[in-house]
Amino acid sequence: MSKTLLKCLLLASLLLCWSYHCNAIAASTTAHTNNWAVLVCTSRFWFNYRHMANTLSLYRTVKRLGIPDERIILMLADDMACNSRNKYPAQVFNNENHKLNLYGDNVEDDKRPDIRDFALLNGLYVKLDTTVDYRGYEVTVENFLRVLTGRHETSVPRSKRLLSDEGSHILLYMTGHGGDEFLKFQDSEELQSHDLADAVKQMKEKCRFKELLIMIDTCQAATLFSQLHSPGVLAIGSSMKGENSYSHHLDPDVGVSVVDRFTFYTLAFFERLNIYDNTSLISLFGSYDPDKLASTAYYRTDLFQQRLEEVPVTNFFGSVMETIHTDSAYRALSGKDSSKIRTCLSLDQSVHDVMQRLKSSDVRRQISETYAMDQHGTCPFTRMRSIFNEKMDKIEEIDSLVNCGLAVMFSLVAFSTWLSR
Repeated sequence: MSKTLLKCLLLASLLLCWSYHCNAIAASTTAHTNNWAVLVCTSRFWFNYRHMANTLSLYRTVKRLGIPDERIILMLADDMACNSRNKYPAQVFNNENHKLNLYGDNVEDDKRPDIRDFALLNGLYVKLDTTVDYRGYEVTVENFLRVLTGRHETSVPRSKRLLSDEGSHILLYMTGHGGDEFLKFQDSEELQSHDLADAVKQMKEKCRFKELLIMIDTCQAATLFSQLHSPGVLAIGSSMKGENSYSHHLDPDVGVSVVDRFTFYTLAFFERLNIYDNTSLISLFGSYDPDKLASTAYYRTDLFQQRLEEVPVTNFFGSVMETIHTDSAYRALSGKDSSKIRTCLSLDQSVHDVMQRLKSSDVRRQISETYAMDQHGTCPFTRMRSIFNEKMDKIEEIDSLVNCGLAVMFSLVAFSTWLSR
């Protein structure tokens, strides 16, 4: 092999390594901007009531902690609320005390009504208050994988798509009957561990998430994580290989078990929290008692870059909050300056939600005047500088990026000098 060819190969290898390293750094420095939840119940039939209750319980929890309906994909393989065996029509409970109806009133009072949100009971349409994106026989392995990978047919509406991006944190919760490296869908097909791993790999390659938390409540849940290899993925299951996942208690009135143990203790943990809590993921994972679960909760962290002690549970189960700093912390106390108040808004709230809360026309007028003043009264160069500073503030590990760039620059200069000899 000639010396010139060897030099060209070395240069090409160096450039490839630099490109890969730059992509890795760019992925790690992407800002966390939004949260999504994909909640899946894979079981049909009345005796699997608890699996639907599990899923609706997580649905209620993430909504309470700030994730809006438009960023939740809910998949229910059966409709227990309207089952003819249900003693409490249009209601689903996860406790025998019946204090909390998981369909509940005002669960979905801020979304446009849809015919899918009503059920025909005794000749009357009853509003179910829960938006189900995929129900009944729509809950298939194919549709589930299409949701994750974004490979939908053109006829699928946006409301049934996972519209995440490279700044998204995604919670994937699944419950049903499973076994060694599989999870049953509808008692007619199975999701294999390699199917899940392949879908997650495609999601990562297509920049559909920054970090992904997979939580599965089923028998031998840990085996579903064995094929995962994509970075940024954290996984927790209710049981190890060879272990079953058990129900928590039976409701005599309903006649079946109403919640599984793993999900029950997960809910008990979150009921103590609110949207502003900084409780870490290690606290959640450490809260599972094998004696109470009758199984061993397993979590896989080797693909996750951060320490669990430093990651709040709301990074996956809650909303993303942005703080907007004002010039003065006490200006809001003055009535004359009330028009200059900057409200800290959740990035997950839509403009429609905000305007509904601003019922006073005076407040709307003041905000409009403030917005107009900001648009026309500020120097364009000042606005450009502010935007640049905000973008730089959102970049994490900027020192590592600069040092890496300098190191590679000096390496390229030295290599070019060697080639020119």
